[in-house]
Amino acid sequence: MKILNHLKAKNIFLNLLLRDKNEAIRFAVDNFVKNGAVKNADDLYRGMMEREDTMSTGIGGGIGLPHTTSIEAEDAAVILIRLAEPIEFDSIDGRPVDIILALVIPENRTSLHLQLLAAISRLCKNSDFLDVVRQESNSEILWQKISALEEKMAFH
Repeated sequence: MKILNHLKAKNIFLNLLLRDKNEAIRFAVDNFVKNGAVKNADDLYRGMMEREDTMSTGIGGGIGLPHTTSIEAEDAAVILIRLAEPIEFDSIDGRPVDIILALVIPENRTSLHLQLLAAISRLCKNSDFLDVVRQESNSEILWQKISALEEKMAFH
């Protein structure tokens, strides 16, 4: 599984100034709605925040992975945000987050949900991926570089 099947260049946002986790999640939710992944922003925001209340999605290494399922979603969608300044995200390693990969997955697609989380986890363990996300200044070029990295990696 490749995340680029669900991440479009228009959903890559670089050097955003967002003040905190709530603002970052709200930004992602608003863009999921804007791009047609779901219609109801309040339901999606509530789902993401319920997930955060259960256990933070700050997975360490400066990465936040807010995600939830939605009955409205017809397919999975991913938004990548690189922050201009790191924010507190209640991460497991205590570090602030500067990269956010937000996901919405159709409610009835548990297998897709797990596959996408695994694919993102593999990418986030790749130092080349983190370097390119933290350094590239153009969303389209970043998308192309992620595509090249995914081609090099073994996916099943």
